[in-house]
Amino acid sequence: MSGETLTPAIVLRTHAAREADLIVVLLTAARGRVECHARGARKSRRRFPGGLPTGARGEATIGPLRRGSLPPLEGFAATHDHLALGRDLDAFAYVNYACELSDQLVSGGGADLRTFAVLDEAIAAILCPPDHRPTDPRQPHPLLLRRCELGLIDALGWLPALDRCGVCGAPPDRDLRGVAFSLGRGGVLCHEHGPGNRRLAPELLGLAVDLLAGEVGVRELPGPPQAELSESMLAARRGLRDLCRELIEPHLRSPLRSLAFFAQLPARREPG
Repeated sequence: MSGETLTPAIVLRTHAAREADLIVVLLTAARGRVECHARGARKSRRRFPGGLPTGARGEATIGPLRRGSLPPLEGFAATHDHLALGRDLDAFAYVNYACELSDQLVSGGGADLRTFAVLDEAIAAILCPPDHRPTDPRQPHPLLLRRCELGLIDALGWLPALDRCGVCGAPPDRDLRGVAFSLGRGGVLCHEHGPGNRRLAPELLGLAVDLLAGEVGVRELPGPPQAELSESMLAARRGLRDLCRELIEPHLRSPLRSLAFFAQLPARREPG
């Protein structure tokens, strides 16, 4: 049909509309975040084989936008196995958080390959950990969420300076208390601009920089359990979690419901 777009897409969320329809929010490579009307989606296995679960990755066929209505989602064909979302609570929690975060942070249309790539790579790493065997299940690494959060913040232009002064670009002010930092002044600060500001641990900032650069191989190296980590690395991971929340919260339209799900997981705490 003329005007249709075929694009790689990720299902961010759905909700029912009428008897068999769904409203589907997608993050797409070609059109950014798109809210669509999927007629008969709860019954049609021809146009929507495998359904439309949150986190599903595939090829979406989206019709043209019509005045006064949502563009129609004509079809969605999964290109990756997403069965793990229904049988692994940890994977389900991680993927739902990443998708809800993307849904809230990304707005507007237009091609946005960077944000799409961040979410696509995060879901791939969550669902396909290396050497995963059914007899040896492995919880997704908490740093996958930090990488996703930082990647989205960076792609959307909200990332503060992490290794150079956010005011002048000089090397950061570093002493025994840590590195000078101020969100209001652009991130880490040099000796001239740093006095009187809070301090962050160098390990925290180094971890953030390495995650963004892909130098922490969380996909290839799941890493030791938290009990085996040094106190400084545990503190860095917790501090980075808190910093990511500080960066994200001003841009949220409502509290993230998926975050509360981590507390319901057996013998699990919210990943940090």
